[in-house]
Amino acid sequence: MNIVKRAASVAWNRIFFPLYTVTIKAAKDRKHLKNKYRLNRKVRNVVIFGTPNHGNLGDYAIYLAEKQLFAKYLPDSNIFGVNMTDFQHEVRALTRLLQKDDLLILTGGGNLGNQYMDDEKIRRETIVRFPDNRIVLFPQTMYFTEDAEGREEEKKTAEIYNGHKDLWLTARDEQSCRKMEQLFHREIRLLPDVVLTWKGRSWPDKKGALLVLRNDVEGVLGIEHRTMLKEMLQPLYASVEETDTDIEVGNDLSCLDTELQKKMEQIGKAALVVTDRLHGMIFAALMQTPCLVLRNYNHKVEETYKWLEDLDYVKYVADWNDLPKALEEMRVKACQYRADKAEKKYEKFMRDMING
Repeated sequence: MNIVKRAASVAWNRIFFPLYTVTIKAAKDRKHLKNKYRLNRKVRNVVIFGTPNHGNLGDYAIYLAEKQLFAKYLPDSNIFGVNMTDFQHEVRALTRLLQKDDLLILTGGGNLGNQYMDDEKIRRETIVRFPDNRIVLFPQTMYFTEDAEGREEEKKTAEIYNGHKDLWLTARDEQSCRKMEQLFHREIRLLPDVVLTWKGRSWPDKKGALLVLRNDVEGVLGIEHRTMLKEMLQPLYASVEETDTDIEVGNDLSCLDTELQKKMEQIGKAALVVTDRLHGMIFAALMQTPCLVLRNYNHKVEETYKWLEDLDYVKYVADWNDLPKALEEMRVKACQYRADKAEKKYEKFMRDMING
């Protein structure tokens, strides 16, 4: 009898107790997420996966614009984002909590490819874990490097994306659209960056020049060119400041609303913005601030500029030698941004996607 009891005790400690512990933890996790995301089986959820857990204000603006669109077209739904950090801890529980009619969104941006694999892995895992949900990729720039690693990751992405029966894909520039049409066996829709659906704003008293320049892998301006740029601007503007749309944040992401507002106001107060940031360009367009746009290492900025090329006050400068002439021209432009073109594009897409 003692042997039987010992065997039962060993089985409990080694097998059943760990299973019991895991089951209890999973139940607690699900209860926590129900409260955190206000999940209710009677209300349809719109879940935006892969929202930023960092200080890239362009990515954060995309997330806000996505939420605002869904609030407009699906006002009775429960709309929430799952950021990149939380995704890893919560996706398993969410597969049990979300229903088949819930709409899953893969946030837009410029990270479809092998340069930002954390973002790409979130998209892949969402597609694999939710085979029965409608999943919508919001407008992305796609760029896989032209080497063995890029080709291998491109192949993996194609296999996973093509395996889903209800995946909607959108590109935010023509070059990405063409490449996506070659890679994925489904319709690709071309849409502008979702932040362009925001209304234009104006600042009454604009002063000084503002450089909004990258300090990461996508930037191409070295110290020498930055110095030359400041030297060009100083005779023309009372002040020349430098900033970025990527800021340092800690674990508390609640500051992003305030920081985005401050950045938009900083750009709005400037008399001129010079930027190689895609959302530096977009924020300047929205704030109706004259803007010179410099190239970055891929087609992201140049291609997205095509959505704005009808604005006299936003100018893409492909050649560094053309900067002096462009600077002189930008001092006399009237500035007005209208969101009509972007709104019409999204209105058709949103209605097709919701009703299709």
